Amino acid sequence: MTLTSRSTDAQPLSYSWLLTARRSELAHFRRLAKLAMREWDQDDAVTEVVLHGVTELLANVARHVPDPRCRLELFLEEDAVRVTVTDSSAALPRITLPDWSAEEGRGLWLLREMADGLGFEPTAGGKRVWVRVGTR
Repeated sequence: MTLTSRSTDAQPLSYSWLLTARRSELAHFRRLAKLAMREWDQDDAVTEVVLHGVTELLANVARHVPDPRCRLELFLEEDAVRVTVTDSSAALPRITLPDWSAEEGRGLWLLREMADGLGFEPTAGGKRVWVRVGTR
C-alpha cells in the first residue's frame, strides 16, 4: 500500500492509496477511512456509509478482478464525501435486485440504497466505481 497523495492544505480534501485489494486487509482501509472522516468532522451516519462503501468496493475488486491492484480515493466535496476505487478490469458492475437467500450479490444494491449516489464508468485502463455520501 502506498499513500499517493494528500492535500497540502491545513485540512486535506482528499486521500489516495495505491493498494492490492485483499479481503484480509479490508479492516485496515476501513480504519484509514474512519480517520479521514474524523479529521473531516463527519458524523456517525456519514462515516458508517463511507466505511461500507470502502469495504464493498474493495471487496468487489478482491473478488472479481484478476489483478487486484487498485486505487482507493476519498474526497471531501462541498456537501459530500466521495469514495472512488479504480481498477484494471473493463467489466462494469451490474446492480440487480438481490436474491435475499443468497450469501452474496447484494452489496452494491444495498450501498446504492444507503448512499446519495453510486456510479461507475470505464477508464482507459479499466473502470472507476464511486459512491457519494451527502454530509447533510
